[in-house]
Amino acid sequence: MHIFVKTFTAGFTVCFLLTHPAHAQQLPMSDRQKAEIAQHKAFEKATDQAYQAAMKRSHDFKPKAPVDPWANVRAPSGGGGN
Repeated sequence: MHIFVKTFTAGFTVCFLLTHPAHAQQLPMSDRQKAEIAQHKAFEKATDQAYQAAMKRSHDFKPKAPVDPWANVRAPSGGGGN
């Protein structure tokens, strides 16, 4: 049991020491970085609004009659036979 506790403590300590420097790397953002992030978010919002408007316009379009691309290829219907 004593070996288990030592192994667990050593493993925990190694994990803690390896992950602790990751927290120290987060530096406060400068005003320039904050402005870039705000500009990027505004661009994404404008792009999303344009996309939504385009999708709404495309869903409002309804063809007046069904389109038959093979209409000129088929023989006229009604009484035609070999």
